[in-house]
Amino acid sequence: MKKKETEIATNVSSGAEKVEKIEKEVKKSRENGTQRKTATTKTVSAKGDSALGDSTANETVNAKKMNAQVNSARAEKESEAAKKRVEKALQKKEAEAKRKEERAKKRAEKIAARKKRMADRKASIEKQLAEHQAMIEKRAADRKARAEKHAAEREKLIRERAHAKANKRQAQSKKKAEKSRRKTQRESREKGYGGWIAAVVALGVTTLALATTVTVGAVEMSTTKQGVMSANKGTMYELTGIMEHVDDDLDRIRISASPVQQQRILTDILVQARVAEADLEKLPIDLNEDKNTTEFINRTAMECERMLAKLRNGIALNEKDMQTLESLYEANHAIRQELDKLVQAMTDKDLSAYMKGKDCMMKDCLGRLENITLEENRAAMEGRQIPSPRVEKTEGHIDGAQAVERCKEYFSKYKIQDFQCVGETSTHAYSAYNVQGYDEKGTMLFAEIRQADGALIGFDYYEECSEEKFDVDRAEDIAEEFLESLGYDDMEVVRFRNMGTTTEFTFVYEDEDVVYYPDEIKVKVCRSRGVVTGMDASKFLQNHRGRYELNVKMNLETAHEKLSKKLNVDASRLAVVRTLRGERAAYEFLCSYNDMKYFVYLDAETGEEIAIINAQNVQ
Repeated sequence: MKKKETEIATNVSSGAEKVEKIEKEVKKSRENGTQRKTATTKTVSAKGDSALGDSTANETVNAKKMNAQVNSARAEKESEAAKKRVEKALQKKEAEAKRKEERAKKRAEKIAARKKRMADRKASIEKQLAEHQAMIEKRAADRKARAEKHAAEREKLIRERAHAKANKRQAQSKKKAEKSRRKTQRESREKGYGGWIAAVVALGVTTLALATTVTVGAVEMSTTKQGVMSANKGTMYELTGIMEHVDDDLDRIRISASPVQQQRILTDILVQARVAEADLEKLPIDLNEDKNTTEFINRTAMECERMLAKLRNGIALNEKDMQTLESLYEANHAIRQELDKLVQAMTDKDLSAYMKGKDCMMKDCLGRLENITLEENRAAMEGRQIPSPRVEKTEGHIDGAQAVERCKEYFSKYKIQDFQCVGETSTHAYSAYNVQGYDEKGTMLFAEIRQADGALIGFDYYEECSEEKFDVDRAEDIAEEFLESLGYDDMEVVRFRNMGTTTEFTFVYEDEDVVYYPDEIKVKVCRSRGVVTGMDASKFLQNHRGRYELNVKMNLETAHEKLSKKLNVDASRLAVVRTLRGERAAYEFLCSYNDMKYFVYLDAETGEEIAIINAQNVQ
């Protein structure tokens, strides 16, 4: 722009100089003409009548006069043209300056409007946080109270049943003893041994009553234990039956070519997988002993949801989907065979030994199930792993030493010493190295580094956070700066939650004023020291990818008309949300009704109401 202004100034200067030059030439020409005219007049007067007859001299004078007039007119014309060019250049310069000022003004207004929208959104959500937190605590307390009440009632029922059985046996024993005593008395009267036999029988009855009283507690405990054992065995039998059902469904869907039939089978598998997951939680199994099995069942359910979404949208299952179903069938079939062997040979003794932590058949079976599902989970993750655009690409998987080096880069400002790789984590979404280190105060930092490309999945920095020295706005800036240092750009805060002196921010990806809720990162900031103490980018790394153009068939005004007339719209925008049918483009409306705030989502293609969320329930 400076160069352009310089050129305009130069042109203006050159034009002005040219005007001056032309004016000087015109003036000089006029002076010469006047002098020539005077000299001619004198010459003609001196020569008298002889000069009047000289036609050649008169023609020369007239020609010179005409030339002078032509030159003068030409000079005036060029002067006028130069002035017009100067005026045009000045007008162009003023118009450019005006356009620049208008663009700057529009940009400032856009930035101010965006900041105002963000501030209004924060204020409207923050207003409900205190009540929301109290409601959550109340619900948790109610659930805990109900659980305690249910446990107490169940324990009371078991005790009452045990007492009833013991009392019944005691009554039967007394009745039998009394019958025996009467019979003995009759016989003693007949045989003469009445006194001695009566004494013996009386002593026996007293001893029996005492033994019955002492053993009531033992009977009660034995009954309770037997009830727990029976419940666990029943759950194991139910789980085995469910896995057989899933095995049959996976076997059939591998060869099905009908979308209608595929939907029926996938729906059945989804329901059975959720029930199997619930049964696993009921069993007295340590979390580390069924982690991979649980992940396999969860992944089976997720794959069913994904394929059902495709079929509902009229998209047929492709070859890759059929390969996924084949892999799930092979793993599930192996699980079914192991469970069949276990339930056929398992006894109460085996179950009791497992509950006591001893080596037994059930523990060996669980170990084999973990190995089966671990290999299947890893194979599935390697097949669908999405490389992170936030880190340098690595040939193949990184090793533990490389994961440690990545941590040193990510946390170079944290003064962490002695980073070490302490293990691995394998889930349905990723495989990661566990790396930990300690700062100069001995505070531990624990991080997960993705094996596929070295991306930072998440970390926890167990720093003490007791005072509040930074406000929420400054904490948000700290979180944004940390994400930018990792290469995460175009991230927008959609909500935050205060947990004492720690604030957790939820960021989502934004592109061209469209927010993508599946691409989510959570960042925790300690407001005592002003440092990031935790992050979870697992959802972002799992979902972020290049997307096709959004399928939007209705505009914002049309979607607005489909809202309930009771609602007052405070803000709106286009968003991408995740549902059971997959990702969908939707219009997000922040509405108010009776002093309450709601988020309402309408499908941007059909106008269908996808979800209504009370702003109090947003965390």
